[in-house]
Amino acid sequence: MKYAIEDSEQGTIIHIKVKIGNKSRFPAGYDEWRHRIEIEVDEEPVKGKANRKIVEILAAYFNLKKEDVEIIHGKKSREKDILVKKKKDEVLHILKNGLQGSTGRNRKGN
Repeated sequence: MKYAIEDSEQGTIIHIKVKIGNKSRFPAGYDEWRHRIEIEVDEEPVKGKANRKIVEILAAYFNLKKEDVEIIHGKKSREKDILVKKKKDEVLHILKNGLQGSTGRNRKGN
């Protein structure tokens, strides 16, 4: 998982792979080959709906405002790089807890 996270001056960049599903959940797994954390969204990638849902899910998961989560690469791709305005060690701690006991649900139980 360490390859899916990198430090940035503004916070932490998380490399994700998006799957369209029946419900939204994060983390939904880890793609070891692509070194990306998987996220499932229940919105179709039409007119930015899926991207807005991704920002909403990650903001809730990391207990941040939506303004503190930004898609910096891959807005029209399943593979995205997301800037989370939180320190890398905090992000790693939250993610490790989420992936180890992953029910695939976000921390707010959605």
